[in-house]
Formats: sequence, structure tokens, C-alpha cells
Amino acid sequence: MTNVTLLLTALLVCHYLADYCLTLPVMIRAKVDGRNLWPIAFHATIHTVLIGLCLLVYNVDWKLLLVLMMIELVSHFVIDVLKAQISIRIPYLSDNRHKPYWMLYGLDQLLHQMVVVVIWGFAAH
Repeated sequence: MTNVTLLLTALLVCHYLADYCLTLPVMIRAKVDGRNLWPIAFHATIHTVLIGLCLLVYNVDWKLLLVLMMIELVSHFVIDVLKAQISIRIPYLSDNRHKPYWMLYGLDQLLHQMVVVVIWGFAAH
């Protein structure tokens, strides 16, 4: 496996860890009700720190590192807040017994993964 492939793999693992293993109950509640933005900001910060550590290990230039971390922080926060706001305005989308819930959840994850790939693209090339 090349270093470029290892970096992408590490970034994707970081996303998994931050989104599923390191998400606290207060963050989950905030992401559901969309009212308290601080836990969502903290959640986005965890993502940013993990992504930043991967990029540091990969020896990304510090200026690029800061830009890519800012992209992760802002995009993760905005995507999560928008998903919460959509779920609040359309309650049907917050019920996991219905397919549209999973479509919105999948879109949320797709957008996050696309940001990870963009970060990888800038860091690796």
C-alpha cells in the first residue's frame, strides 16, 4: 500500500472514530434537536483534531495543514447543523423507520466523505 493510500485510509478511519466512537450523548442530542450548537462545534473539533494529526504524521506543510483543518472544522459543523435543521423542519425525516431518514443520513455521510477526499487530494498531491 502506498503512502497516499495509507493517508486516505487513515483519514477515513479518523472520520469513523470521530463520528461513531468519540461522539458523546450530548453531541447526539444536539445533532438531533439542532438548538445547542456548542456540542456540534465540539464534535466538529474532534474531527478536525484527528484529521490534523493524520496530516501531521503525513508531514503536510503547516500552512496547508491549517487550511485543511479549517475546511474540516467548518464543513463538518455546517453539514451537521443543516442536517439537524432539516430534520426539525421536516419531522418525518427524523424517524428512522422511514426510508427518507436513511436517505438524509446517507447524504450527510456522503458530504462528509467528499470533504475527506478533497482534503486527501490537497494533502497527497
